[in-house]
Amino acid sequence: MTAYDHIVVGAGISGMTSALLLAKQGYKVALLEAFPLPGPTVRGFNRKGVHFETGVHLIGGLGDKDPLDTYFKHLGISDDLIKIPFDKDGCDCFHFEKQKKRICLPHGYERVRRTLHREFPAETEAIDKYLDQIRTIFESSSFLNFKLDFNLESAAHDDNGSLKDYLDSITDNQELKDLLCCHTLLYGTPPRQAMLTTHALVAGSYFRSSHTVESGGKTLVDAYQKQLKKHGVDVFCEKKAVRINHDEDKNFKSLLLDNGTELKGRICIWSAHPAAMLRCVEDGAFRPVYKRRINELQETVSALILFGIAENPVEELQGRNIYLWPESDYEKVLSGETAMAENAIFLSAGQTLDSDGKQSVTAIMPYSFTEFSKWKDSSLKNRPQDYLDFKAAVMAEFEKQVFKRCPELLGKVEFIDAATPLTLRDYCQSPFGSMYGAAHTVSQYNPLPATKIKGLLLAGQSIIAPGVMGAVVSAYLTCGFICGHEKIHEELQCIYNA
Repeated sequence: MTAYDHIVVGAGISGMTSALLLAKQGYKVALLEAFPLPGPTVRGFNRKGVHFETGVHLIGGLGDKDPLDTYFKHLGISDDLIKIPFDKDGCDCFHFEKQKKRICLPHGYERVRRTLHREFPAETEAIDKYLDQIRTIFESSSFLNFKLDFNLESAAHDDNGSLKDYLDSITDNQELKDLLCCHTLLYGTPPRQAMLTTHALVAGSYFRSSHTVESGGKTLVDAYQKQLKKHGVDVFCEKKAVRINHDEDKNFKSLLLDNGTELKGRICIWSAHPAAMLRCVEDGAFRPVYKRRINELQETVSALILFGIAENPVEELQGRNIYLWPESDYEKVLSGETAMAENAIFLSAGQTLDSDGKQSVTAIMPYSFTEFSKWKDSSLKNRPQDYLDFKAAVMAEFEKQVFKRCPELLGKVEFIDAATPLTLRDYCQSPFGSMYGAAHTVSQYNPLPATKIKGLLLAGQSIIAPGVMGAVVSAYLTCGFICGHEKIHEELQCIYNA
């Protein structure tokens, strides 16, 4: 049996952040990943010599002295990242297809304000209220604003109601409300259910700054791996946790792996989906009500994803993303059950070209897991022929919609690969292939880091918020219970003030 101070399960952004943060504090740490390499959902993949992004299409809050910039400096990975800013005058281009209108939102609060004032001159008061509220919520958290003294309560999502209720209270203009809801597509929860606080954390990060990094998710994961190695973290890939052991007083003791290896530790941080954690504990470890709550967590929507190659850079996607929006019913779209012709499509391109000048292009459409549930017992690289035939038909229709609704890509992009909700389920280890883990909604109480097994803690985007920033903040929150929140916060303040 190998002994560690701490064991981290899941080498996504939250898991790698947790392991690295603990190791930098002097602990002996093991990091466990079921896939062959760390960061399986964010590192992307190569096809025909072109790199495709799977999780780093747009990063908010990475500008100088923004929260992620400070966190990455604290982790020691920033020197290995070359930031690429998106177009400051229009990084998110929203196509209102039925109205035949296009609006490009910039990043930078005042640029956003000027753009919205220009497009909706009769709604300046509502626009100002919205932007001021988003900024206030975002900057009230000591996990995002290092000018503040540490306050643990600032990690909680205060009950400010739903995004829809808030927007309904400040304006009757449906087109404006549709536009202000656009970032719900980036965390997979419709406005009626989305907490205003969660929306502020996501939208506020993009209003501050919008970047990617050179060579995308692969470079980000490589930077983490370099520091994990430097600080002595033992990384176990292609190893699955099968049992969480604890003593009779429910103190965590060890983790049993699928190859029979047992890792002993004082604390285990579970950064994979919380539902997977329940499969590793014995009956009676948790009360039935807790198990039921975890197993019944509402998931964010799944998706269909097309991966394409452009022989030359696509001008319309240089420094910006495109949202194709045919109607105003976010509820239907983010249920994943909308007909393709009436569904939203998110288009993004890799901002780093390959050696031949080719560019990767990704199209994402919200889509329900239900239509693929008949093959739920299949696994990656072992799908039956009827699944492959169905996938080909669905993706052909998806591709048709992309070119019909965004003719700028016709003749410029060749789609060569695709992912379905089953692909996402298997890579993200979420029960229904959700893109962002468990949803953060006004009606759902997501699990906290601490569990009834002392020394077993939870982290990840299902705990705090979705996306890269949500995953990083969640890791810092959870590790703060081990290392001391105030101590870590003081270190972050020193970096911020340097």
